[in-house]
Amino acid sequence: MEQIIKQILSAHLTKINFFVIGRALLELILFVIVLRLVNKTFNLFFNKIVSKISDEEVRKQYRTLRQLGIYIIDILIILFFTTNILESFGIDMKPILATAGVVGVAVGFGGKKIVEDIFTGLSIILSGQLRLGDYVTVNNSTGTVEKITLTMIVIRTFNGDVHYLRNGQIDTIINQTKDFSYPLFNIGVSYNSNVSHVIDVLKDLGREIRECPEYGKYILSDIEVFGLNTFNDSSIEILFRIKTTPHEQWAVKRRFNQMVKERFEQEGIEIPFPQLVIHENTK
Repeated sequence: MEQIIKQILSAHLTKINFFVIGRALLELILFVIVLRLVNKTFNLFFNKIVSKISDEEVRKQYRTLRQLGIYIIDILIILFFTTNILESFGIDMKPILATAGVVGVAVGFGGKKIVEDIFTGLSIILSGQLRLGDYVTVNNSTGTVEKITLTMIVIRTFNGDVHYLRNGQIDTIINQTKDFSYPLFNIGVSYNSNVSHVIDVLKDLGREIRECPEYGKYILSDIEVFGLNTFNDSSIEILFRIKTTPHEQWAVKRRFNQMVKERFEQEGIEIPFPQLVIHENTK
C-alpha cells in the first residue's frame, strides 16, 4: 500500500504534460456525459415498461428494480472511468488491482457483514418483500421506504425522521401496503344499545361509503362486521373492517369514523365515555 501511495504521488510526474491533463479532463467530461446518458436511457426504458402495466403492485416492483439497476450501473461506470483517468497519469493499475485482490480476500474473512448485507438485500428486493413507496415496519422502524440499495434500506417515518437499516440486520418485515389493506375498527357503544341495530347501521354505512365517488374507488369489498367483540367496563365493542387498496386505508378509516359519529347521533346510539355506577345503600 505504501508503494502505491508513493506511486500516486511521484511516479511519472515528470512525464505529465498538458496533453495528459487535457486527456484526463476529456475523460472526466465523457464520464459525466456517459453517466447521464446511461441513466436517462435506463429510466426511459423502465418508464416505457411501467407505463404499460396497470397493476400498481407490479409497477412498484419495477420501480424498485430500476433504482437498483441504476445504482449498480453507476458504480461500474465510476470504476471504469476512474481506472482510465489514473492510467492517463501513468499510474500502473496492476499493483492496485493486486491490492484489491488482497482486500477481496480480507473481505472474505473479516468483511462478512458487507457480503451478508448484499445477499440479504438481493433476497429482499427480488422476492418483493418491500418496494419503493411501501409503508412498512422493519425491525422497530415504521415508515415509508424511500431508498433501497444492495446494502441498506432507508425509511422515513411519519414525523420525518430517516432511519438507515443495514440489510444484514433485518429480522422482520411487516408490509402494510402490499396488494391490499384492512383498516380495523372497534366501535364502542353503550350496554343499552341494540347490537343488531348497530350492526345494521354499520352495514348501511359500508354501502354508503362504497357508493361515494371520493372514497368508493379505494374500497375493494363490502364491509365485514364480525359482531360483538369485547365487554368493557362502560361499553361493548363491535369489531369490523373494510378492505381497501394499499395506502388508502387511513383516509377511508378517518372518513368512516366521521360517518359513524354523525349517523350514531342521528340514530340515538350512544358512544359512551368511562363512567362509574354507584349504588346507594338506603338501609
